[in-house]
Amino acid sequence: MPLDTIASEGHGLKARTAFMIVQHENGEWEAIGDLSKPVTAEHPPSVLEMKFGASEVVSDIEASKLAAITAHQLMAMTAQMQQAAQNKSLADSLKL
Repeated sequence: MPLDTIASEGHGLKARTAFMIVQHENGEWEAIGDLSKPVTAEHPPSVLEMKFGASEVVSDIEASKLAAITAHQLMAMTAQMQQAAQNKSLADSLKL
């Protein structure tokens, strides 16, 4: 949807959900769900900044999801290796 198609007419904007994307002074981008948090921007965003900021936030979300999946797989693999070591230990003790 083009950016200029939604007009709030000064009555507030009704939306299903909302969040804002900000670029901190250190250059990091962040999506914030707390719209009551006061924000003072140095300048209005350009379309390029909006596009890049949104892209950065999506990339961060995808990286977080991948890290969580990798951690889960690593924990599962560690548990399997521990179980295999216990089974081997038990089998070795029975051979005595």
